[in-house]
Amino acid sequence: EKRFIQTFLEKASVSMDEGAHEKLLHLTFEEAERTESSENAKNSSFESSKFILWLQIFIFTFFTVGGQAAGTLLGRVYYEQGGKSRWIATLAQTAGFPILLPFIFYSSAKNHSEQPVNSASIFVRALVYIFLGLFQVVNSMSFTVGVQYLPASTYSLIAGSQLAFNAITSFLLNGQKITAIILNSIVLLSLSSSAVIFQNETGDSGEISLLIGFTATTFGSLGYALQFSLTELAFQKVFKSGTLKEVMKMSFFICLFVTLTSLTGLFASGNWNDLEKEIGEYRTGKLSYVINLVCTAISWQLYAIGSVGLVYKASALFSNVIINLGSSVVPIFAMLFLKDEMSGLKVFSLLLGLWGYASYIYQHYLDDLQAKTSEVKSSDDQADNL
Repeated sequence: EKRFIQTFLEKASVSMDEGAHEKLLHLTFEEAERTESSENAKNSSFESSKFILWLQIFIFTFFTVGGQAAGTLLGRVYYEQGGKSRWIATLAQTAGFPILLPFIFYSSAKNHSEQPVNSASIFVRALVYIFLGLFQVVNSMSFTVGVQYLPASTYSLIAGSQLAFNAITSFLLNGQKITAIILNSIVLLSLSSSAVIFQNETGDSGEISLLIGFTATTFGSLGYALQFSLTELAFQKVFKSGTLKEVMKMSFFICLFVTLTSLTGLFASGNWNDLEKEIGEYRTGKLSYVINLVCTAISWQLYAIGSVGLVYKASALFSNVIINLGSSVVPIFAMLFLKDEMSGLKVFSLLLGLWGYASYIYQHYLDDLQAKTSEVKSSDDQADNL
């Protein structure tokens, strides 16, 4: 009887051990399936977010290059058809900001119940808008003086240094990583935008005029480089809501400030008295005059949204890369719409710009590949631990 009881207990113990083991295996398989499903969802989310990011970057790039090309050509048509006022031409570059109001108000009404995290006060935001707007006014005036006193080749060479200046300010203020590929891109795009120095061009400017033009253009290049880096810094430290609404609001208020400044200059200089005469003498008529200025305002507003959006979604340096690329692409549109001659120098400039842009995009591809590899490695380590 004792032996029978002992044998029964041994069999019961073995049966319990086998059941516990099977249960443990079952739980382990379920955990592994849940982990695998979670990792697949995470990878899918990662790929989706990357696709959306690059789609937004593409749209902002299209706005920047397209707006820059259209605004430049329309500005040239304005002067060729009899326009003379620099204040009007400057005003047209920023007066398109009202088109952003419906998008800003729609976004505000849609998300009125959401409170942004770590939102800066209205006073701080206003100071940022005014400061960046003042920067843009001073930089625009500096470039205007440079165009007035320097030959086109010298002006383009100095203005092309803006990208190099921006690389320095981005490294110091935004922690921008400067790799050999990015450095190669900066050099190529700077050469591309300033390739006109190889043109045969003479000028009769005196030494004082050249000094004024050189100082003003250099100051403007450095100022724009610093403005882009400060814009990126503002997105990092002040505007933390992470929405497209912030991009539109920044473009709106900066353009509003610059427009008010331009209007002040227009009335203070007395040029507004000649406005009626200018419209009457416009070669293609009054309606064409108004359409030109309206389309110019819309074009430059798209450019402003695109350039600020690239700063927000990528970096200040990336935005400057696209702007320099746009400078090289403009001659193609001038050839198509204004029947400009496409010289070998312009083709060379365009090829340098495309090469520099491709180099920069390749660096971003390497960064994305490295990020994806790190993500996969982290997932594999978690699976091994399990």
